[in-house]
Amino acid sequence: MPLWRMILTATNLVSFRLGGAGIGLVTQIVLARLLSKDDVGIVLMTMSAAALISLVMTAGYPALSITSLARFYALGSRSLVAAFHTAAWRDTFRISALMIVFVVWLIVFKPFNPGLNTALIFGTLIAPFSSLIRMTSATANSQRRFSLSYIADYLFRPGLLLVYLLLAFAFGLRHDLTTVLIMIIIITATVAIAQAIVLGEEATPTWRRRPAHRFGKLLRHRALSLVIVAAVTIAFADVVTIIGGVFLPPDSVAAFGIAIRLAALAGFVTQSTQQMMLPDLAKALVKGQRDAVQPVLLRVNLLSVAAILVCVLICIFFGPLILGIFGPEYAMAHWPLVLFMVSQLFRAAAGMNQHLLAIDGFQAHTASSCAFAVVVLVLGAALLAPSYGIMGMACAVVVSDFVWAGLLGVQAQRYTAFRGDILAVAQFRRGGP
Repeated sequence: MPLWRMILTATNLVSFRLGGAGIGLVTQIVLARLLSKDDVGIVLMTMSAAALISLVMTAGYPALSITSLARFYALGSRSLVAAFHTAAWRDTFRISALMIVFVVWLIVFKPFNPGLNTALIFGTLIAPFSSLIRMTSATANSQRRFSLSYIADYLFRPGLLLVYLLLAFAFGLRHDLTTVLIMIIIITATVAIAQAIVLGEEATPTWRRRPAHRFGKLLRHRALSLVIVAAVTIAFADVVTIIGGVFLPPDSVAAFGIAIRLAALAGFVTQSTQQMMLPDLAKALVKGQRDAVQPVLLRVNLLSVAAILVCVLICIFFGPLILGIFGPEYAMAHWPLVLFMVSQLFRAAAGMNQHLLAIDGFQAHTASSCAFAVVVLVLGAALLAPSYGIMGMACAVVVSDFVWAGLLGVQAQRYTAFRGDILAVAQFRRGGP
């Protein structure tokens, strides 16, 4: 791909994601204005449940496809492509069957508070269609059909929900909690099926193919380890929302759910900045040019950390004003929002370690640090949230992200003999090892 086309493609993809994030933000504002705070909390938990359950349903294959499936397409090997799709869909169907048992168990036994039970039930109903979007998007991305890969999930799905909510607001259409959740199911199903139709035959779920290559066990082991990695690196706001729903009532979930999504939006900007620098970083690493790697790491670290520091200051001074856009009752999340931004600071400072590990083929090894971070989050939430509410939840998130960032640095040093966090880069600039 020519350099100019690569730059144009990257710019378009970032624009899609920023546009989708903007639409999602406006959607949350409209939801907060249309529904009660309790209902907003349930909607946020439903969206998070759907995201996490679909992540489990797809068994990590979308993340694995970024490298493996793209390589098979590049080789022009139809048999390898067929083997990958067969393994992916077989495992997806098996896990989906377990999810059906899970939703029946939820309906019968109702183990959590009513709000979280409702969110998990509707989230499980949405998840199969979200899974289809994940699988088809990954396949489209491997085929370099980037627009098809990103537009459906980042623009069409949140855009259609926003259109419905605006019409409901303008024309007085029914917009109670159940109706909104049903519309989310319908919209997700419509987008998933339309995307699969456009992609064609390879988006069709199947478990009957008999590929020439049988390496399902190898793929499964690698893919499953990426589930927890994706949950912490990509869907951490959803993880926090669901864990918070276990210990807090829906109205509190609404407040910190909005706050952590605002922080995640800021974090997305830094992640995009880091990803834009990956080609330069990978090129320098492949050539073994350590001196060329350091300036790249220094630039991206300084830019990422500076951007988050600005966001922290904005939230300190203007947090109540920003949260007030959603409604006056959301101003209670002011200091949790500041803490969530601080947690993004740790992610920005350590994020390049994750990319260094991925470039050298050690991404799956980070599953242990991600799992430990989730354990810290759960324990912190269990200890702090019941007594201190959303502030306790925010403190648990900060500690979890701090631990994750530290462990990533240790793993980067262990597996790549090289660290990309801001502390290591600063030490190198001062003449350290």
